[in-house]
Amino acid sequence: MKLLLPQQPLCPVCGDPAENPAALAVRFTLDTETGVVWARVALRERHLGYAGRVHGGLIAMLLDEAMAWACAARARTFCTTGELKVRLKKPVPPHQELELRAWVGDARGPYLRGLGELTTPAGHLLATATGTFAAMPRQQSLALRRFLRWRTGELDVLTGRVVEVLGTLPESEDAGPQPPRHPRGTT
Repeated sequence: MKLLLPQQPLCPVCGDPAENPAALAVRFTLDTETGVVWARVALRERHLGYAGRVHGGLIAMLLDEAMAWACAARARTFCTTGELKVRLKKPVPPHQELELRAWVGDARGPYLRGLGELTTPAGHLLATATGTFAAMPRQQSLALRRFLRWRTGELDVLTGRVVEVLGTLPESEDAGPQPPRHPRGTT
């Protein structure tokens, strides 16, 4: 099942441009069967580093956000980035719909290794990333939920439950089943 994840209105990646004019408004989806977080994004001239190429720092930010959501879904708590490594394989063009994918390679204690990639819709690899993420204490994550914007049908990654009524959160803190590992394993 594929479920949308909520927005944090002020986030530069998934935020709402009405509240943060610089936000990219990326909407992430979690495939609950594979644990893969997925999104489409199209970048513009204002996102360029050099003429005709999207700034590498922006690519890193997109991949970091996607991996953080994948790690949060797996850990059932929000995660913070400890280390981020990005490989820019080809110039990333503006005005082309691109696909972001991220998943968890492995987890040890409170640490998770996220993996991500940015591709063209045809599957041409533009960038890859790996990151080490630390799971936040559960109470801290629960306190951060209030900053998210929830819509009906979105997944609360902390509980594994779907929001059923606009603007309300699932009441249970039951962690529920964890999403599976990405089929590629730890590569």
